[in-house]
Amino acid sequence: ASVEGPDKLQDDLMPLLDQILEQCPKPIAKADMPLQMLVSNLDYDDHLGRVCIGRIVSGSLKIGQEIGIKYGENGALRTTKISKLYEFNNNGRREINEVLAGDICAFTGSDKDVVIGDTVVDPKDPRPLPPIEVQEPTVELEFGPNTSPLANKDTMTKWVTSAHIRARLEKECLTNLALRFSPDGNENFKVKGRGTLQLGILLENMRREGFEMMVGAPQVLTRRVEGTKTLEEPWEEAIIECPDEYQNDVMEEMLRVGGELQNMGDGSMKGLTQLIFHIPTKMLIGMQGKLMQMSRGQAMLSAQFLRWGVYKSGDYKAREQGSIANSAEGEANHFSLGKMGKFGGFFVEHGTPVYPGMVVGISNKAENIEVNIAKGKGSDNMRNKNKETAESGSPVIRMGIDEYLGWMDTDEKLEVTPGALRLVKSNSKALSAR
Repeated sequence: ASVEGPDKLQDDLMPLLDQILEQCPKPIAKADMPLQMLVSNLDYDDHLGRVCIGRIVSGSLKIGQEIGIKYGENGALRTTKISKLYEFNNNGRREINEVLAGDICAFTGSDKDVVIGDTVVDPKDPRPLPPIEVQEPTVELEFGPNTSPLANKDTMTKWVTSAHIRARLEKECLTNLALRFSPDGNENFKVKGRGTLQLGILLENMRREGFEMMVGAPQVLTRRVEGTKTLEEPWEEAIIECPDEYQNDVMEEMLRVGGELQNMGDGSMKGLTQLIFHIPTKMLIGMQGKLMQMSRGQAMLSAQFLRWGVYKSGDYKAREQGSIANSAEGEANHFSLGKMGKFGGFFVEHGTPVYPGMVVGISNKAENIEVNIAKGKGSDNMRNKNKETAESGSPVIRMGIDEYLGWMDTDEKLEVTPGALRLVKSNSKALSAR
């Protein structure tokens, strides 16, 4: 790092750290004032329960101290005692007996109703701070047990039942206040979050923990304005940075789906253009993949919630291409992959297990098509060099959870396992047979 230029780089980050100490003001500590600590984050411990994290603005905290918790001026005052107190040391936490004003700390002992935005106060002289507003959910996914013929066949799978999924979602909601979930009949759950990115991160964490599940396509939430018939949907501010040569293509695509251009200017580096749009959330689902494709992987998209706006009706297609669905159970093979390559690209390769209704690729056309990717070449008396069977067509299309959530259609479900991700048509007989 260096603060003098690229020709005077040092081997460590000390110049950066020194600059932080010089430029960032010290916390304003009011040690002689009543206790005030805004809860800015939450954690959870299986043995100690909810862990509250924040910086003490005034006063101090001690183990065993009685405290009050209040949300804004009009919130009810709840009282509790500090059972464990921690300070942050390097990348971890260590127990401490007392924390003074100006320090960031964590404590346990609070009730389960504590939320981000609560103020820890002196119960005898409560002075709550302005609360932090947590953004409301904008997108919903349906979670449920995996019902495919390949369910529970992954060696890394640990948790498969609806009860396991429910317990994991309940634990997540204790610390992730932007996440909501509710039963949706039978064994499924409606999970609401702040966009597909947040829900995709949850899915990725769960699959790494050994969960198997099946999720539906993302659905953008709407709301009615109280006392009227006006329907509203979430809008976001999208900031796109792309090379100048792709600027027109990006603008055309964003305007086509209903984006409203707010500003256009220079990007962070020479040769880059920054575009700012206001756009409904539903139009942004899958947009990152489209922009990456049209810019050869060079366009960057970031977005944040802007407001609730009037619902934009009209026909909207989440994608331009249809699905290639498999029609039989078996394994994909070189012969079929090579023969079917003219129809589009494939998610599967030779030896991949497949079943009826499983989406195995992306069609070249807008319509869905059905193929038997497990059908092998018939035997004959001709001897050849197996050239045809060795050809497997175009390279395999690799997608992660985010890409699948952005590409899948409303009549499809995503099968999430610790090892594989599979897309399947919701009306597949292979699912209802279990």
